[in-house]
Order: sequence, then C-alpha cells, then structure tokens
Amino acid sequence: MTEHENYYFDVCGYVIVRGALSHVEVDTYNAAFENISDEKGSLPESAPYRYPFLQLRDHPVLARYLEEILGEGFRCDEGPQLINDPSSKTNEGLSGGSEWVDWSHAYLHHSGTRLCQSVRAIWALTEINAGDGGYVVIPASHNSRVNPPEDVLRGKDNMELTLQPRMHAGDLLLSTHSLAHGSRPWKGQGPYRMLSWTFVHGRMRGKNWLNDNKQPAKAWVSTLTPVQRAVLHDPDRTAPPPPIRTDGESCWIEEDDQKIYHPSIYVPNPESGIDDKEFYHWDLCGHLVLKGIMDDKWLADANEAIDKNSDQIGVGPSGAAKDSKRLAGTHGASMGNLWELPEPYCDPFRRMIAHPDLVQRLNWIMGSGFECLQCSAFTHRKGGVGHYLHSGTATPNVSNHYRLQNGRAYCEHLNVAWQLRDVTLADGGFCCIPGSHKGCYPLPEGIASCDNDPMEIVKHVAMEAGDILIFLASAQTHGAFPWTGEEDRRAIFFAYRGRNVRP
Repeated sequence: MTEHENYYFDVCGYVIVRGALSHVEVDTYNAAFENISDEKGSLPESAPYRYPFLQLRDHPVLARYLEEILGEGFRCDEGPQLINDPSSKTNEGLSGGSEWVDWSHAYLHHSGTRLCQSVRAIWALTEINAGDGGYVVIPASHNSRVNPPEDVLRGKDNMELTLQPRMHAGDLLLSTHSLAHGSRPWKGQGPYRMLSWTFVHGRMRGKNWLNDNKQPAKAWVSTLTPVQRAVLHDPDRTAPPPPIRTDGESCWIEEDDQKIYHPSIYVPNPESGIDDKEFYHWDLCGHLVLKGIMDDKWLADANEAIDKNSDQIGVGPSGAAKDSKRLAGTHGASMGNLWELPEPYCDPFRRMIAHPDLVQRLNWIMGSGFECLQCSAFTHRKGGVGHYLHSGTATPNVSNHYRLQNGRAYCEHLNVAWQLRDVTLADGGFCCIPGSHKGCYPLPEGIASCDNDPMEIVKHVAMEAGDILIFLASAQTHGAFPWTGEEDRRAIFFAYRGRNVRP
C-alpha cells in the first residue's frame, strides 16, 4: 500500500483502489449479472453462475491488499453478497462505528503495528456518483470511542457526517468492519451493482463459527450442568456459546443467546449537560460547530468595530500556502489585539472570552482551569491565500495530544473561531481532515498541499454568521482554502490552553 492509502485507511477507515478491474473484467461480471434472475440476495449455488464472482473473491489485487491489512492467512468469512437493491427503507440504518464488543471487528494501532481483524471488500461494477445513494459510511468512525447516537444509526440525522463514496465501475472499496456503514435508497441511473465479501484475520472466528480441530467429546461431559457445558469447549459447536450470567452465588444461561453480555464499571453522568451528538461529533472529527451563538446586534457591533479600525488590518504577502498550487493566493490579511481596541469597539470581542455556551463545551473538552491566550482576526479579501495543512499525526507531545479515557475527553491546546460572516462551501477558509487527531501514519505531502487528494479527504466546513468553530489546535490536521468570497473573510480567532501546560 502507498503512503496515501495507509493514511486514508488509518484515518478514514476505508480506502478506494481505483481501476482495480479492467474494462474487460467489468463487462464480464456485468454479463454474468444478466443471467441472474434474483439480484436481491446471495448468488445462486450453481457453478456456472457463481464462478465469475468467485474469481473476484480471489482477485490478485484484492488478495494483495488483504494480506497487507489483515496479514498472512486471512480467510473469507462471508459473501459474496449482491448489493443491488438498497431502495428498501429497512436499509437506511447503519451498523458498526461503536465499541467493538466482538473482537473480530477490532481495529487499532499498537507499538507501530496495525491490527485490523476484519475487512469488507466491495467491488463496484457500475458508476456511483455523488448523490446517487447506495453504500454509505461515516469516515473515521472505526476510531471513535463514543457510540453513534441512535438518530444517526437509524438514518434520521446524518449530522453531515455520513458519506456516500463515489466510485467508478471497476473500483474496489476496502473498509474495516468496525466502520459505521449502511445503505441509502438508490437514486442513480441504471442498476446498482456492487458485490461484497467479508474477510477476517486468520486467527479470528468471524461470523462463521469454524471448528478446525474437531475432537470427540469426552463421555463425562454429559454429566455436567447446562451452564458447565455452555462454558466448556464443544468441538461440535456451530455457533458462539450463549452468554452466562451470575449474581455471585449462582449462574444461569441468558435467555437471549444472541446478546453479548460485557459489563462496564462506567455509567454516563446525567448531570453533565453534555449533548450526545456534540460529544460524538467532537470525538469522531476533532472539531465542533456551535450554531447561532451571536445575535444580530452583537454581530453588527463586531463588524463595525473592524470597519472603524480597518487601518490596523495588516495586508501583505504570505508564505502560508508554501508551494501549493491549490492553496495559492495573492495576499494575507489579519488584525491583532482586538481586546485592546478603544471602547466600545473592544467590547464585542471581550464578550467572547468566557461566553457560557463556549465554557460549557470547554469544560468537557479540556476540563476546568483553561486559559485564553490570544485574540486576532482573519480578514482576507477575495483572492486571499490559503494555509498549508499542518498538525496531526506528528510525534505526540503535550500540545497536540488527544485521548478519551474513562468517558472524558482530554486535550491541552484548543482553537476557537467566531464567524462574523457566512462561510459557504464555495468561499474557502477553514478546512480539516476529520478523524486525523487519531491517525498514526505521517501526513503525505500531496494531501498537506491539497494538490494530490484523490479521495477528497480534506473537508471544508460551511458556517453562518454567529456560529462558533472549535477545533483541536495541534492534534487535528487543519489549514485553509484560498478565500474566494465576495465579502472579506471575518473570523475572530482565539487560542486556549489547558491547566497543565505553560503558555
């Protein structure tokens, strides 16, 4: 795998191998589809129909990637499955993206080694364009330690996190099984033809409960209680053992034998005041937008303060884009020390320092004792230069780390940007790589410059005047696109440090 592919897979939880099939191969498999009358379930058992698709299961391109991700000795656990009719509303829910529970779904990085236990492989045999529907994922959700909200899993609220990957006929999508994934109604032209297999690490049981070392059961086993037999290894077992419960004095078999019982010592604090969706978005992406914090008068006063003191705006060349072609611009523009403007022009910015809506989030993001160290403004005119992507996946230190432990988020370096004007997806400004605060591979130069980002992993964040953007200052990879809006960019930038670090 290339450095780009390793980075994408580690941060996003999936990677697309472009053009893995030739045009001839695509035509062959589509022709095989025409011979199948029922395209809504498993492939027919008869060999003439199955053979072409089994070639896909063993395709050398797929095998090469699986060996690198899963290791030698991987095996097929499920499939092939036809994903041809995602129009049913029952397909709108998502699965995965939560605590593994089943270790065969785990993904983690430890001591410089990637440990991926299960991979879903999906071949696209038709064009899948943006907005067509079909297979969807929540990028970076394989690394989330916060369970997705029920509204997200049920498809009632995608929180602008659910993504439908764009694929060409012949592309191969590989995703870790723990990534949140599902289907959306198909809206594209023509049939929706995708083939799916699941592969697992050679030591994992996976969905199929295999017994490779069958031995005759000992005669004495029949004298055991049902609970004892459930716990004892059974060479003839074809399904996972049922869960066993105990009150400390006696044991019993759980009635729902499909449910995994895995108790935790931690329980949510109902008095925390934390919004579950905000917490999920923060832990997943590394940034958060608070909507409509500033009212119209506050916005007007803040914009007037900049207009009346525009002589303090510094405009000139900037090297922030380095040698990037995508991020190049004509100038940089900023304004510092807004707290020190003459009254009443300083007031709108001093109100921002400890606003209750902000403090409430800083408490659960950083813990109490944080300090605000900086206040400045980005004031780029149209054509203003962008900023090379930086931070994230560097050697961890006190400034750029992020972790979730015992249900609490920890970081020591946080940035906050108050938006004084609308920012559409066409205007430029702040951009980031969601999930990069948990990445383990170095950031490739082509992605940092935005000149070579074929999977479009760098995301722009649209906001409205009055919104607040909170992002991990050094842990999340971030930068800025060139400013292309007709009005000047107006973002007030604050820097906060945790109680454990010096300014």
